[in-house]
Amino acid sequence: MACASKEKTGRNRLWNGARAFARDRSGAAAAIFAIAMPLVAVLALGAVDYSRASSARQSLQDSLDSAALAVARSTLTDATQMNTLGVSILRSQLNANGGMTLVSSPQNFVASNNTIVADASATIQPVLTSLFGATITLAAHSEVVRSINKIEVAMVLDNTGSMADTLGSGTKMTALKSAASSLVDILSAAAQRASDPNSVKIAVVPFSMTVRVAPSNKSSGWITGVQPAAYGADLFTQANTDRFALLAKMGLTWAGCVESRPAPYDVQDTGSSPSVPATMFVPYFAPDEPDNNKISNGWGYYYSFTNNYITNDLTGTTWQARQGNANKYGTSNWSGFSRTDNGTGSKGPNKGCSMAAMQPLLTVNTAANATAVKNQLNNMQPNGNTNIAMGAMWGWHMLSPTPPFTPASPYSAGALYTTDKLSKVMILLTDGDNTNDTYNNPENSIYTGVGYMWQKRLLDASLTPLDETSSSDDRMLAIDSREALVCTNMKAKGIIIYTIGVGVSDHSRSGLSACASSPDKYFDVTDSAQLSSVFSTIAGQINNLRISK
Repeated sequence: MACASKEKTGRNRLWNGARAFARDRSGAAAAIFAIAMPLVAVLALGAVDYSRASSARQSLQDSLDSAALAVARSTLTDATQMNTLGVSILRSQLNANGGMTLVSSPQNFVASNNTIVADASATIQPVLTSLFGATITLAAHSEVVRSINKIEVAMVLDNTGSMADTLGSGTKMTALKSAASSLVDILSAAAQRASDPNSVKIAVVPFSMTVRVAPSNKSSGWITGVQPAAYGADLFTQANTDRFALLAKMGLTWAGCVESRPAPYDVQDTGSSPSVPATMFVPYFAPDEPDNNKISNGWGYYYSFTNNYITNDLTGTTWQARQGNANKYGTSNWSGFSRTDNGTGSKGPNKGCSMAAMQPLLTVNTAANATAVKNQLNNMQPNGNTNIAMGAMWGWHMLSPTPPFTPASPYSAGALYTTDKLSKVMILLTDGDNTNDTYNNPENSIYTGVGYMWQKRLLDASLTPLDETSSSDDRMLAIDSREALVCTNMKAKGIIIYTIGVGVSDHSRSGLSACASSPDKYFDVTDSAQLSSVFSTIAGQINNLRISK
Protein backbone atom coordinates (compact mmCIF):
# COMPACT_ATOMS: atom_id res chain seq x y z
CA MET A 1 0.00 0.00 0.00
CA ALA A 2 2.87 2.36 0.80
CA CYS A 3 4.37 1.78 -2.63
CA ALA A 4 1.12 2.62 -4.43
CA SER A 5 0.75 5.78 -2.39
CA LYS A 6 4.19 6.98 -3.44
CA GLU A 7 3.45 6.45 -7.17
CA LYS A 8 0.24 8.43 -6.86
CA THR A 9 2.02 11.26 -5.09
CA GLY A 10 4.67 11.39 -7.92
CA ARG A 11 2.07 11.66 -10.68
CA ASN A 12 0.32 14.47 -8.86
CA ARG A 13 3.52 16.43 -8.56
CA LEU A 14 4.21 16.14 -12.30
CA TRP A 15 0.69 17.23 -13.16
CA ASN A 16 0.79 20.18 -10.84
CA GLY A 17 4.15 21.28 -12.26
CA ALA A 18 2.87 21.22 -15.79
CA ARG A 19 -0.15 23.31 -14.90
CA ALA A 20 2.03 25.78 -13.14
CA PHE A 21 4.25 26.22 -16.24
CA ALA A 22 1.19 26.78 -18.38
CA ARG A 23 -0.03 29.51 -15.96
CA ASP A 24 3.37 31.11 -15.84
CA ARG A 25 3.24 34.69 -17.15
CA SER A 26 6.88 35.43 -16.48
CA GLY A 27 9.10 37.08 -19.17
CA ALA A 28 11.21 33.94 -19.70
CA ALA A 29 8.24 31.86 -20.88
CA ALA A 30 7.04 34.59 -23.22
CA ALA A 31 10.48 34.91 -24.75
CA ILE A 32 10.69 31.18 -25.44
CA PHE A 33 7.24 31.23 -27.09
CA ALA A 34 8.15 34.20 -29.28
CA ILE A 35 11.31 32.49 -30.48
CA ALA A 36 9.55 29.16 -31.21
CA MET A 37 6.58 30.47 -33.18
CA PRO A 38 8.44 31.40 -36.47
CA LEU A 39 10.22 28.09 -36.43
CA VAL A 40 6.93 26.27 -35.90
CA ALA A 41 5.38 28.25 -38.77
CA VAL A 42 8.26 27.43 -41.11
CA LEU A 43 8.06 23.77 -40.20
CA ALA A 44 4.31 23.80 -40.75
CA LEU A 45 4.58 25.48 -44.17
CA GLY A 46 7.41 23.14 -45.15
CA ALA A 47 5.27 20.16 -44.25
CA VAL A 48 2.51 21.53 -46.48
CA ASP A 49 4.94 22.04 -49.38
CA TYR A 50 6.41 18.59 -48.91
CA SER A 51 2.95 17.07 -48.95
CA ARG A 52 1.98 19.03 -52.06
CA ALA A 53 5.22 18.07 -53.81
CA SER A 54 4.73 14.39 -53.01
CA SER A 55 1.16 14.50 -54.26
CA ALA A 56 2.19 16.39 -57.42
CA ARG A 57 5.03 13.97 -58.10
CA GLN A 58 2.63 11.04 -57.90
CA SER A 59 0.16 12.86 -60.12
CA LEU A 60 2.90 13.53 -62.71
CA GLN A 61 3.95 9.89 -62.59
CA ASP A 62 0.38 8.66 -63.01
CA SER A 63 -0.24 11.06 -65.89
CA LEU A 64 3.00 10.04 -67.62
CA ASP A 65 2.19 6.35 -67.17
CA SER A 66 -1.23 6.92 -68.69
CA ALA A 67 0.23 8.81 -71.67
CA ALA A 68 2.95 6.21 -72.26
CA LEU A 69 0.37 3.42 -72.16
CA ALA A 70 -1.76 5.24 -74.76
CA VAL A 71 1.23 5.61 -77.08
CA ALA A 72 2.12 1.93 -76.62
CA ARG A 73 -1.43 0.90 -77.49
CA SER A 74 -1.48 3.05 -80.61
CA THR A 75 -0.25 1.76 -83.97
CA LEU A 76 2.14 4.69 -84.38
CA THR A 77 5.76 3.96 -85.22
CA ASP A 78 6.96 7.40 -86.38
CA ALA A 79 9.03 9.07 -83.61
CA THR A 80 7.56 12.56 -84.10
CA GLN A 81 3.97 11.29 -84.16
CA MET A 82 4.49 9.18 -81.04
CA ASN A 83 5.97 12.12 -79.13
CA THR A 84 3.18 14.46 -80.27
CA LEU A 85 0.50 12.02 -79.10
CA GLY A 86 2.25 11.38 -75.77
CA VAL A 87 2.71 15.06 -74.92
CA SER A 88 -0.87 15.86 -75.89
CA ILE A 89 -2.27 13.17 -73.60
CA LEU A 90 0.13 14.16 -70.79
CA ARG A 91 -0.98 17.80 -70.95
CA SER A 92 -4.60 16.75 -70.91
CA GLN A 93 -4.05 14.59 -67.84
CA LEU A 94 -2.17 17.35 -65.96
CA ASN A 95 -4.75 19.98 -66.84
CA ALA A 96 -7.40 17.75 -65.33
CA ASN A 97 -5.39 17.43 -62.14
CA GLY A 98 -4.33 21.11 -62.08
CA GLY A 99 -1.55 22.84 -60.21
CA MET A 100 1.40 21.77 -62.40
CA THR A 101 3.16 23.33 -65.37
CA LEU A 102 5.08 21.19 -67.85
CA VAL A 103 8.68 22.14 -68.37
CA SER A 104 9.32 22.77 -72.06
CA SER A 105 12.08 20.16 -72.04
CA PRO A 106 12.52 17.29 -71.53
CA GLN A 107 9.30 15.59 -72.60
CA ASN A 108 10.12 12.42 -74.48
CA PHE A 109 8.12 9.49 -75.83
CA VAL A 110 10.45 7.25 -77.80
CA ALA A 111 10.39 3.62 -78.93
CA SER A 112 13.21 1.32 -77.94
CA ASN A 113 12.66 -2.14 -79.39
CA ASN A 114 9.10 -2.94 -78.26
CA THR A 115 9.16 -0.51 -75.34
CA ILE A 116 7.84 3.05 -75.15
CA VAL A 117 10.22 5.06 -72.95
CA ALA A 118 8.77 8.32 -71.59
CA ASP A 119 10.28 11.17 -69.54
CA ALA A 120 8.69 14.42 -68.39
CA SER A 121 9.33 17.32 -66.03
CA ALA A 122 6.89 19.75 -64.40
CA THR A 123 6.98 22.58 -61.83
CA ILE A 124 4.73 23.52 -58.93
CA GLN A 125 4.62 26.81 -56.96
CA PRO A 126 5.29 26.05 -53.25
CA VAL A 127 3.83 28.07 -50.36
CA LEU A 128 7.06 28.64 -48.44
CA THR A 129 9.62 29.22 -51.17
CA SER A 130 7.22 31.33 -53.21
CA LEU A 131 8.17 34.12 -50.80
CA PHE A 132 11.53 34.07 -52.54
CA GLY A 133 10.22 33.47 -56.11
CA ALA A 134 11.40 29.85 -56.25
CA THR A 135 9.62 26.79 -57.74
CA ILE A 136 9.89 23.05 -57.23
CA THR A 137 10.79 20.95 -60.30
CA LEU A 138 9.52 17.38 -60.44
CA ALA A 139 10.53 14.60 -62.84
CA ALA A 140 9.01 11.26 -63.82
CA HIS A 141 10.08 8.30 -65.95
CA SER A 142 7.90 5.55 -67.43
CA GLU A 143 8.43 2.48 -69.59
CA VAL A 144 5.62 0.49 -71.22
CA VAL A 145 6.26 -2.70 -73.18
CA ARG A 146 4.24 -2.91 -76.37
CA SER A 147 2.46 -6.22 -76.70
CA ILE A 148 3.43 -7.26 -80.23
CA ASN A 149 1.46 -10.02 -81.90
CA LYS A 150 3.05 -12.19 -84.55
CA ILE A 151 1.40 -12.19 -87.95
CA GLU A 152 1.37 -14.84 -90.68
CA VAL A 153 -0.13 -13.60 -93.96
CA ALA A 154 -0.94 -15.67 -97.06
CA MET A 155 -1.80 -13.69 -100.19
CA VAL A 156 -3.87 -15.97 -102.47
CA LEU A 157 -3.97 -14.23 -105.84
CA ASP A 158 -5.85 -15.05 -109.04
CA ASN A 159 -3.48 -15.70 -111.95
CA THR A 160 -6.09 -16.78 -114.50
CA GLY A 161 -6.09 -15.54 -118.09
CA SER A 162 -8.68 -12.83 -117.47
CA MET A 163 -6.30 -11.03 -115.10
CA ALA A 164 -4.57 -9.74 -118.25
CA ASP A 165 -7.69 -7.74 -119.09
CA THR A 166 -8.12 -4.03 -118.51
CA LEU A 167 -10.50 -2.85 -115.80
CA GLY A 168 -11.02 0.88 -115.82
CA SER A 169 -7.71 2.70 -115.88
CA GLY A 170 -5.33 -0.25 -116.21
CA THR A 171 -4.77 -3.98 -116.47
CA LYS A 172 -5.73 -6.03 -113.45
CA MET A 173 -2.49 -7.99 -113.17
CA THR A 174 -0.26 -4.91 -113.38
CA ALA A 175 -2.28 -3.13 -110.70
CA LEU A 176 -2.29 -6.25 -108.51
CA LYS A 177 1.49 -6.61 -108.60
CA SER A 178 1.98 -2.99 -107.60
CA ALA A 179 -0.65 -3.00 -104.83
CA ALA A 180 0.48 -6.31 -103.32
CA SER A 181 4.10 -5.15 -103.36
CA SER A 182 3.08 -2.02 -101.44
CA LEU A 183 1.48 -4.20 -98.78
CA VAL A 184 4.74 -6.11 -98.45
CA ASP A 185 6.62 -2.82 -98.02
CA ILE A 186 4.26 -1.61 -95.29
CA LEU A 187 4.39 -4.82 -93.30
CA SER A 188 8.15 -5.17 -93.81
CA ALA A 189 8.75 -1.65 -92.47
CA ALA A 190 6.78 -2.55 -89.34
CA ALA A 191 8.66 -5.85 -88.98
CA GLN A 192 12.03 -4.12 -89.23
CA ARG A 193 11.12 -1.92 -86.25
CA ALA A 194 10.16 -4.91 -84.08
CA SER A 195 12.59 -6.64 -81.74
CA ASP A 196 11.31 -10.10 -82.75
CA PRO A 197 12.70 -10.98 -86.20
CA ASN A 198 9.78 -13.35 -86.79
CA SER A 199 7.00 -10.89 -86.00
CA VAL A 200 5.70 -10.77 -89.60
CA LYS A 201 5.78 -13.58 -92.19
CA ILE A 202 4.28 -13.41 -95.68
CA ALA A 203 3.46 -16.13 -98.23
CA VAL A 204 2.24 -15.77 -101.82
CA VAL A 205 -0.05 -18.31 -103.53
CA PRO A 206 -0.69 -17.63 -107.24
CA PHE A 207 -3.53 -19.85 -108.48
CA SER A 208 -5.57 -20.65 -111.56
CA MET A 209 -6.89 -24.17 -112.19
CA THR A 210 -3.98 -25.56 -110.16
CA VAL A 211 -1.13 -24.24 -108.01
CA ARG A 212 2.62 -24.60 -108.28
CA VAL A 213 4.98 -25.59 -105.47
CA ALA A 214 8.75 -25.84 -105.61
CA PRO A 215 9.85 -28.82 -107.78
CA SER A 216 12.29 -29.70 -104.98
CA ASN A 217 9.25 -31.05 -103.10
CA LYS A 218 9.37 -34.08 -105.41
CA SER A 219 11.29 -35.98 -102.74
CA SER A 220 9.08 -34.82 -99.87
CA GLY A 221 7.05 -37.28 -97.86
CA TRP A 222 3.72 -35.67 -98.72
CA ILE A 223 3.69 -36.35 -102.48
CA THR A 224 3.54 -39.60 -104.45
CA GLY A 225 4.08 -40.21 -108.17
CA VAL A 226 1.59 -43.09 -108.13
CA GLN A 227 -2.03 -42.01 -107.72
CA PRO A 228 -3.59 -43.63 -104.62
CA ALA A 229 -6.72 -45.72 -105.22
CA ALA A 230 -8.66 -43.35 -102.95
CA TYR A 231 -8.47 -40.73 -105.70
CA GLY A 232 -10.72 -42.82 -107.95
CA ALA A 233 -10.16 -43.46 -111.65
CA ASP A 234 -6.56 -42.96 -112.78
CA LEU A 235 -5.49 -41.21 -115.98
CA PHE A 236 -3.50 -44.25 -117.02
CA THR A 237 -4.68 -47.75 -117.87
CA GLN A 238 -1.58 -49.46 -116.47
CA ALA A 239 -1.71 -49.95 -112.70
CA ASN A 240 0.74 -48.07 -110.48
CA THR A 241 1.93 -45.74 -113.22
CA ASP A 242 4.48 -43.34 -111.72
CA ARG A 243 4.11 -39.84 -113.14
CA PHE A 244 7.59 -38.81 -112.11
CA ALA A 245 8.96 -41.84 -114.00
CA LEU A 246 7.04 -40.88 -117.16
CA LEU A 247 8.48 -37.36 -117.03
CA ALA A 248 11.98 -38.82 -116.66
CA LYS A 249 11.40 -41.08 -119.69
CA MET A 250 10.60 -37.97 -121.71
CA GLY A 251 13.67 -36.12 -120.48
CA LEU A 252 11.47 -33.59 -118.69
CA THR A 253 11.07 -32.54 -115.08
CA TRP A 254 8.05 -31.92 -112.89
CA ALA A 255 7.20 -28.21 -113.03
CA GLY A 256 5.76 -28.29 -109.51
CA CYS A 257 1.99 -28.20 -110.01
CA VAL A 258 -0.24 -30.58 -108.05
CA GLU A 259 -3.70 -32.04 -108.21
CA SER A 260 -6.31 -31.42 -105.55
CA ARG A 261 -6.73 -34.15 -102.96
CA PRO A 262 -9.98 -36.15 -103.02
CA ALA A 263 -12.85 -35.11 -100.75
CA PRO A 264 -12.97 -34.37 -97.89
CA TYR A 265 -9.26 -33.61 -97.77
CA ASP A 266 -9.62 -31.05 -100.56
CA VAL A 267 -11.18 -28.70 -97.99
CA GLN A 268 -9.25 -29.74 -94.85
CA ASP A 269 -5.70 -29.19 -93.62
CA THR A 270 -5.36 -32.76 -92.37
CA GLY A 271 -1.67 -33.60 -92.47
CA SER A 272 -0.35 -35.70 -95.35
CA SER A 273 0.70 -39.21 -94.35
CA PRO A 274 1.54 -42.33 -96.41
CA SER A 275 -0.49 -44.31 -93.88
CA VAL A 276 -3.61 -42.49 -95.15
CA PRO A 277 -3.11 -42.51 -98.96
CA ALA A 278 -6.00 -40.12 -99.64
CA THR A 279 -4.13 -37.39 -97.74
CA MET A 280 -1.15 -37.58 -100.10
CA PHE A 281 -0.71 -35.25 -103.05
CA VAL A 282 -0.23 -36.31 -106.68
CA PRO A 283 1.91 -34.40 -109.20
CA TYR A 284 0.05 -32.61 -111.97
CA PHE A 285 0.50 -34.48 -115.29
CA ALA A 286 -1.50 -33.43 -118.35
CA PRO A 287 -1.63 -36.67 -120.41
CA ASP A 288 -1.09 -36.88 -124.12
CA GLU A 289 -4.52 -36.73 -125.72
CA PRO A 290 -5.26 -38.88 -128.82
CA ASP A 291 -3.91 -37.95 -132.22
CA ASN A 292 -6.24 -35.78 -134.24
CA ASN A 293 -8.53 -37.63 -136.69
CA LYS A 294 -8.07 -40.96 -134.93
CA ILE A 295 -11.25 -41.14 -132.85
CA SER A 296 -14.59 -41.01 -134.69
CA ASN A 297 -17.84 -39.90 -133.10
CA GLY A 298 -19.79 -42.39 -135.23
CA TRP A 299 -20.98 -39.87 -137.79
CA GLY A 300 -17.78 -39.43 -139.72
CA TYR A 301 -16.64 -36.52 -137.52
CA TYR A 302 -13.30 -36.71 -135.79
CA TYR A 303 -12.67 -35.02 -132.50
CA SER A 304 -9.77 -32.63 -132.01
CA PHE A 305 -7.80 -32.91 -128.78
CA THR A 306 -5.97 -29.81 -127.57
CA ASN A 307 -3.05 -31.45 -125.77
CA ASN A 308 -1.81 -33.95 -128.35
CA TYR A 309 1.98 -34.14 -128.03
CA ILE A 310 2.93 -37.83 -128.49
CA THR A 311 3.43 -38.96 -132.11
CA ASN A 312 2.51 -42.61 -131.71
CA ASP A 313 -0.60 -43.38 -129.66
CA LEU A 314 0.15 -47.11 -130.02
CA THR A 315 -2.97 -49.22 -130.43
CA GLY A 316 -6.56 -48.66 -129.49
CA THR A 317 -9.68 -47.37 -131.15
CA THR A 318 -11.17 -45.56 -128.17
CA TRP A 319 -10.04 -42.25 -126.79
CA GLN A 320 -9.40 -43.75 -123.33
CA ALA A 321 -7.16 -46.52 -124.70
CA ARG A 322 -5.06 -44.09 -126.71
CA GLN A 323 -4.88 -41.42 -124.00
CA GLY A 324 -4.27 -43.72 -121.03
CA ASN A 325 -1.52 -45.94 -122.45
CA ALA A 326 1.55 -45.08 -120.36
CA ASN A 327 3.85 -47.10 -122.64
CA LYS A 328 3.79 -44.44 -125.35
CA TYR A 329 5.90 -41.96 -123.39
CA GLY A 330 9.57 -41.80 -124.34
CA THR A 331 12.42 -39.45 -125.19
CA SER A 332 11.86 -39.54 -128.96
CA ASN A 333 8.14 -40.17 -129.26
CA TRP A 334 6.65 -36.74 -129.11
CA SER A 335 5.59 -33.81 -131.27
CA GLY A 336 3.72 -30.56 -131.01
CA PHE A 337 5.49 -28.92 -128.09
CA SER A 338 8.80 -27.33 -127.30
CA ARG A 339 11.15 -29.21 -125.04
CA THR A 340 12.68 -25.90 -123.90
CA ASP A 341 9.53 -24.89 -122.03
CA ASN A 342 9.47 -28.24 -120.19
CA GLY A 343 6.00 -28.92 -121.52
CA THR A 344 4.43 -25.94 -119.72
CA GLY A 345 3.39 -24.13 -122.89
CA SER A 346 0.54 -24.81 -125.28
CA LYS A 347 1.18 -28.57 -125.20
CA GLY A 348 2.90 -31.02 -122.88
CA PRO A 349 2.60 -32.83 -119.54
CA ASN A 350 3.11 -29.57 -117.63
CA LYS A 351 0.56 -27.65 -119.71
CA GLY A 352 -1.32 -25.22 -117.46
CA CYS A 353 1.57 -25.09 -115.00
CA SER A 354 3.17 -21.89 -116.21
CA MET A 355 2.07 -19.67 -113.30
CA ALA A 356 4.56 -18.37 -110.76
CA ALA A 357 5.49 -20.76 -107.98
CA MET A 358 4.24 -20.21 -104.47
CA GLN A 359 6.41 -18.20 -102.08
CA PRO A 360 6.63 -19.87 -98.67
CA LEU A 361 6.08 -18.04 -95.42
CA LEU A 362 9.09 -15.78 -95.12
CA THR A 363 9.98 -13.33 -92.38
CA VAL A 364 10.11 -9.84 -93.86
CA ASN A 365 12.22 -8.16 -91.18
CA THR A 366 14.89 -7.39 -93.77
CA ALA A 367 14.78 -5.53 -97.06
CA ALA A 368 16.28 -8.58 -98.78
CA ASN A 369 13.46 -10.86 -97.64
CA ALA A 370 10.83 -8.30 -98.60
CA THR A 371 12.41 -8.14 -102.05
CA ALA A 372 12.26 -11.94 -102.35
CA VAL A 373 8.51 -11.88 -101.72
CA LYS A 374 7.99 -9.04 -104.18
CA ASN A 375 10.02 -10.87 -106.81
CA GLN A 376 7.52 -13.73 -106.65
CA LEU A 377 4.70 -11.24 -107.10
CA ASN A 378 6.42 -9.79 -110.15
CA ASN A 379 6.80 -13.29 -111.63
CA MET A 380 3.02 -13.75 -111.82
CA GLN A 381 1.57 -14.26 -115.31
CA PRO A 382 -2.12 -14.66 -116.30
CA ASN A 383 -3.07 -18.11 -117.64
CA GLY A 384 -5.75 -20.78 -117.20
CA ASN A 385 -9.20 -21.17 -115.66
CA THR A 386 -10.39 -20.39 -112.14
CA ASN A 387 -10.58 -22.71 -109.14
CA ILE A 388 -10.83 -20.44 -106.09
CA ALA A 389 -11.34 -23.38 -103.76
CA MET A 390 -7.97 -24.86 -104.66
CA GLY A 391 -6.19 -21.52 -104.30
CA ALA A 392 -7.78 -20.87 -100.92
CA MET A 393 -6.90 -24.39 -99.76
CA TRP A 394 -3.24 -23.85 -100.57
CA GLY A 395 -3.33 -20.50 -98.80
CA TRP A 396 -4.48 -22.51 -95.80
CA HIS A 397 -1.69 -25.05 -96.31
CA MET A 398 0.77 -22.17 -96.15
CA LEU A 399 -0.60 -21.05 -92.77
CA SER A 400 -1.21 -24.52 -91.35
CA PRO A 401 1.23 -26.21 -88.96
CA THR A 402 0.43 -29.62 -90.48
CA PRO A 403 2.10 -31.25 -93.53
CA PRO A 404 2.56 -30.88 -96.45
CA PHE A 405 4.92 -28.27 -95.04
CA THR A 406 7.12 -28.64 -91.99
CA PRO A 407 9.98 -26.55 -90.59
CA ALA A 408 12.41 -28.93 -92.34
CA SER A 409 10.71 -28.79 -95.77
CA PRO A 410 11.66 -26.34 -98.53
CA TYR A 411 8.65 -24.35 -97.38
CA SER A 412 8.30 -23.02 -93.85
CA ALA A 413 5.23 -24.36 -92.05
CA GLY A 414 2.85 -22.11 -90.16
CA ALA A 415 3.10 -21.92 -86.39
CA LEU A 416 0.75 -23.91 -84.16
CA TYR A 417 -2.76 -22.51 -83.97
CA THR A 418 -2.35 -22.30 -80.18
CA THR A 419 0.75 -20.08 -80.39
CA ASP A 420 0.38 -17.14 -78.01
CA LYS A 421 -0.06 -13.71 -79.58
CA LEU A 422 -0.29 -15.01 -83.15
CA SER A 423 -2.75 -13.98 -85.86
CA LYS A 424 -3.08 -15.87 -89.14
CA VAL A 425 -4.45 -13.92 -92.10
CA MET A 426 -5.44 -14.85 -95.65
CA ILE A 427 -6.01 -12.26 -98.39
CA LEU A 428 -7.97 -13.84 -101.26
CA LEU A 429 -8.30 -11.97 -104.57
CA THR A 430 -10.09 -13.09 -107.73
CA ASP A 431 -11.62 -11.50 -110.80
CA GLY A 432 -14.14 -14.10 -111.90
CA ASP A 433 -16.44 -17.04 -111.33
CA ASN A 434 -15.17 -20.55 -110.72
CA THR A 435 -14.74 -22.20 -114.12
CA ASN A 436 -14.43 -25.68 -115.61
CA ASP A 437 -15.43 -25.44 -119.25
CA THR A 438 -17.17 -28.06 -121.38
CA TYR A 439 -15.70 -29.26 -124.71
CA ASN A 440 -17.09 -31.08 -127.72
CA ASN A 441 -15.14 -34.29 -127.22
CA PRO A 442 -15.39 -37.40 -125.02
CA GLU A 443 -13.44 -35.66 -122.22
CA ASN A 444 -15.97 -32.77 -122.16
CA SER A 445 -13.39 -30.91 -120.08
CA ILE A 446 -9.73 -29.97 -120.05
CA TYR A 447 -7.23 -31.39 -117.57
CA THR A 448 -7.05 -29.28 -114.40
CA GLY A 449 -6.17 -29.69 -110.74
CA VAL A 450 -9.22 -31.94 -110.36
CA GLY A 451 -8.25 -34.06 -113.37
CA TYR A 452 -10.87 -34.64 -116.07
CA MET A 453 -14.53 -34.58 -115.17
CA TRP A 454 -14.93 -38.26 -116.05
CA GLN A 455 -12.69 -39.06 -113.06
CA LYS A 456 -15.50 -37.83 -110.79
CA ARG A 457 -13.23 -35.96 -108.43
CA LEU A 458 -15.39 -32.84 -108.07
CA LEU A 459 -18.35 -33.04 -105.65
CA ASP A 460 -21.38 -30.78 -105.74
CA ALA A 461 -23.07 -29.25 -102.68
CA SER A 462 -24.90 -32.53 -101.97
CA LEU A 463 -21.56 -34.41 -102.18
CA THR A 464 -22.53 -36.08 -105.45
CA PRO A 465 -19.59 -36.53 -107.87
CA LEU A 466 -19.95 -34.73 -111.18
CA ASP A 467 -18.95 -36.45 -114.42
CA GLU A 468 -18.39 -35.49 -118.05
CA THR A 469 -22.13 -35.03 -118.63
CA SER A 470 -22.29 -32.11 -116.20
CA SER A 471 -22.78 -28.57 -117.49
CA SER A 472 -20.39 -25.66 -116.94
CA ASP A 473 -22.91 -24.15 -114.49
CA ASP A 474 -23.01 -27.41 -112.53
CA ARG A 475 -19.25 -27.32 -112.26
CA MET A 476 -19.16 -23.68 -111.21
CA LEU A 477 -21.65 -24.32 -108.40
CA ALA A 478 -19.75 -27.42 -107.31
CA ILE A 479 -16.47 -25.50 -107.00
CA ASP A 480 -18.40 -22.74 -105.21
CA SER A 481 -19.54 -25.26 -102.61
CA ARG A 482 -15.95 -26.47 -102.05
CA GLU A 483 -14.80 -22.85 -101.78
CA ALA A 484 -17.43 -22.17 -99.11
CA LEU A 485 -16.32 -25.21 -97.11
CA VAL A 486 -12.65 -24.18 -97.23
CA CYS A 487 -13.54 -20.70 -95.97
CA THR A 488 -15.77 -22.07 -93.21
CA ASN A 489 -13.12 -24.52 -92.06
CA MET A 490 -10.40 -21.88 -92.06
CA LYS A 491 -12.46 -19.46 -90.00
CA ALA A 492 -13.18 -22.26 -87.52
CA LYS A 493 -9.40 -22.43 -86.97
CA GLY A 494 -9.31 -18.71 -86.18
CA ILE A 495 -7.85 -17.60 -89.51
CA ILE A 496 -8.88 -14.06 -90.49
CA ILE A 497 -9.96 -13.86 -94.14
CA TYR A 498 -10.00 -10.76 -96.35
CA THR A 499 -11.52 -11.13 -99.82
CA ILE A 500 -11.26 -8.87 -102.85
CA GLY A 501 -13.47 -9.09 -105.93
CA VAL A 502 -11.99 -7.38 -108.99
CA GLY A 503 -14.77 -6.61 -111.45
CA VAL A 504 -16.65 -9.74 -110.37
CA SER A 505 -20.21 -10.82 -111.09
CA ASP A 506 -22.98 -10.65 -108.48
CA HIS A 507 -22.65 -14.42 -108.15
CA SER A 508 -18.95 -14.33 -107.32
CA ARG A 509 -19.40 -11.27 -105.11
CA SER A 510 -21.86 -13.19 -102.96
CA GLY A 511 -19.43 -16.07 -102.45
CA LEU A 512 -16.50 -13.80 -101.64
CA SER A 513 -18.55 -11.78 -99.16
CA ALA A 514 -19.57 -14.97 -97.38
CA CYS A 515 -15.97 -16.16 -97.30
CA ALA A 516 -14.69 -12.98 -95.62
CA SER A 517 -14.45 -13.02 -91.82
CA SER A 518 -16.80 -10.02 -91.58
CA PRO A 519 -18.61 -7.70 -94.03
CA ASP A 520 -15.95 -5.00 -93.67
CA LYS A 521 -13.29 -7.46 -94.82
CA TYR A 522 -14.75 -7.82 -98.32
CA PHE A 523 -13.62 -5.22 -100.88
CA ASP A 524 -15.37 -4.72 -104.22
CA VAL A 525 -13.06 -3.28 -106.88
CA THR A 526 -14.54 -1.76 -110.05
CA ASP A 527 -11.37 -0.10 -111.32
CA SER A 528 -7.83 -1.49 -111.21
CA ALA A 529 -6.62 1.78 -109.70
CA GLN A 530 -8.61 1.00 -106.53
CA LEU A 531 -6.38 -1.96 -105.69
CA SER A 532 -3.67 0.30 -104.28
CA SER A 533 -5.95 1.82 -101.62
CA VAL A 534 -7.55 -1.57 -100.86
CA PHE A 535 -4.21 -3.24 -100.12
CA SER A 536 -3.10 -0.20 -98.13
CA THR A 537 -6.25 -0.43 -96.00
CA ILE A 538 -5.74 -4.13 -95.39
CA ALA A 539 -2.08 -3.54 -94.49
CA GLY A 540 -3.16 -0.97 -91.90
CA GLN A 541 -5.69 -3.36 -90.39
CA ILE A 542 -3.08 -6.13 -90.23
CA ASN A 543 -0.73 -3.73 -88.43
CA ASN A 544 -3.51 -3.05 -85.93
CA LEU A 545 -3.67 -6.80 -85.29
CA ARG A 546 0.07 -6.81 -84.74
CA ILE A 547 -0.07 -4.23 -81.97
CA SER A 548 -2.25 -5.27 -79.04
CA LYS A 549 -5.24 -3.02 -78.37
